[in-house]
Amino acid sequence: MPSKQLSNNKSNININTITLLVITVIVSALVIILHYSMYNWTQELEKQGCECSDMWHRNIVHWLALILLILIPVNIMIQYFKIKNILINTYSTIVGLSFIAYICIVIDYIRKLKQLECECSEDWKREYGYIFSVIYISLIAIIIFSGILGGLFIKSKLK
Repeated sequence: MPSKQLSNNKSNININTITLLVITVIVSALVIILHYSMYNWTQELEKQGCECSDMWHRNIVHWLALILLILIPVNIMIQYFKIKNILINTYSTIVGLSFIAYICIVIDYIRKLKQLECECSEDWKREYGYIFSVIYISLIAIIIFSGILGGLFIKSKLK
């Protein structure tokens, strides 16, 4: 009997590992598409000479998209090899905060372009960037809110 239970635990671990791997691959692909499309889109706007898109946001989105795109293989290696030390933790924190700032800037930039009714910025890349960014920020907010509620719940149970 115990060997059958051990077998079930191993299959659960394998299913969990495979599920996590699939989710990681999908999210990574969506992030790569985001960075690549934002980089190309801002470059196209600059080449077109689109005056309504000439805001500080464009340069920040352009260069952060490129930097974050280049850092993806580094991040994958850190996760794959499970490298942990103070330097890696600092690096991960900086990249994570930069990504969140980047997402907020993308949302603000696209929102302003839509308010200006900038026709030269209309592209699937703009819509993808906006939708992805709003969903990502919403998920981050839900995770933070859930963590706060969970912490309050645990604290109330300990009393």
